[in-house]
Amino acid sequence: MSLSSTIRLAILPVLLLAPSGAQTPQKSIRIDHRVFTGLEEMDGNWAALLAASDGKVYAGLAYHGGDGHLVYYDSKTDRMHDVGNLTRLSGESNLKRGPQSKIHAKFGEGKDGRIYYGTHGGLWWNYSRFATKEGYPGAHWAAYDPKTNRVEDFGLGVPNEGVNTGAYDPLYNRIYGLTHPRAHFVYYDVKTGKAADLGRINNWESICRTLGIDDQGNVYGSFGMGQIFKYDPKTDEIEELPVRLPIREKGISLGRDYNKSETAWRTVVWDTKTRQFYGVEESATILFSFNPRNNTIQRLGQLAIPKFADRRDVPYATLALTLGRDRKLYYGASGREFDYGGSAGLATAHLITYDLASGKTEDLGEMLLEDGRRVLGTNAADTGPDGTIYMVGAIEVRPDANKKVEAAGKIGDAYYRLALLIYRPR
Repeated sequence: MSLSSTIRLAILPVLLLAPSGAQTPQKSIRIDHRVFTGLEEMDGNWAALLAASDGKVYAGLAYHGGDGHLVYYDSKTDRMHDVGNLTRLSGESNLKRGPQSKIHAKFGEGKDGRIYYGTHGGLWWNYSRFATKEGYPGAHWAAYDPKTNRVEDFGLGVPNEGVNTGAYDPLYNRIYGLTHPRAHFVYYDVKTGKAADLGRINNWESICRTLGIDDQGNVYGSFGMGQIFKYDPKTDEIEELPVRLPIREKGISLGRDYNKSETAWRTVVWDTKTRQFYGVEESATILFSFNPRNNTIQRLGQLAIPKFADRRDVPYATLALTLGRDRKLYYGASGREFDYGGSAGLATAHLITYDLASGKTEDLGEMLLEDGRRVLGTNAADTGPDGTIYMVGAIEVRPDANKKVEAAGKIGDAYYRLALLIYRPR
């Protein structure tokens, strides 16, 4: 017997004795972060994140049953600023009615440098007092001016309804939105002061969560069974397009509220280079491209954590998708069904990329803070002028026996609070 054979035989019993349940250590990636100082009770954020051209990063923080807040992070001075609570900024502090609890939709930056948005409610009393005196007054259209540090309130835009989906178009200087709960398509023309309501576009339980705007000012959204509508500002009309999303047919819902839609796109981003949208649909996080010039859709892959690929229980898609300066899409994928305090359970979120040049999808791993704490989920993303990737989400809070726990609530058995997450691609 040769010496090499003897060595192999000697090693073999050791390999057989290795633990049968041993697993490869989970890949992880370090994420920088900044907490929203003094606002630990804020309990959610959806889509409302904008990395503006001046280096300021704006976020809308939600507080169910109370006043949401408009905040911004100055990346040049590394300081967080609280512009104020939304009920006060809307002039409704003394109404003693439902508060302005959220900015639930995307911000937009105007050619004048102002930051445009619409507000949303968060205390609906299960709709038992909807549209009564005690109910929510309705969404406001507004703009924040960073030069003067003042908010201009354009007034009540949607009586008794909130704006839970929206976008701003600098070309036509308009704020667009879809309302909750009746799912009407609305907009506010900043120049003329005109507010318009073009009627219902969907059912309340399946309101499209992101409006996409192309470089011509046309507005797109999804409805029905993966269908797409287009609003043309030149004609002031909405039309149904002859194209459908690559959605998975709705089946038995595992780990999620059955009323959650699985038939629309969850979020889309516009690419100025290819002049098309990239997005993920809700049911299985299928990544697609949509070219509005010829009404074509192409399935590009799936942005779920790899272990969930093609499984029925893939977590519901998040709103945390952005296109980086490196021509990669960055996506915050959930490890469990994530909805802040309403999450299905505790898990660590992953950062996943898709390279538009190569078509390669890469799971960068679990998102961990500098001290090893977990990022429990994200629901907003944007890219800064310098290529920095920003997200807002829930981070783990570890209790200190000597201090009061500064947290919004719990996800599973872990405390959480909101934070601005910061990732700088190499």
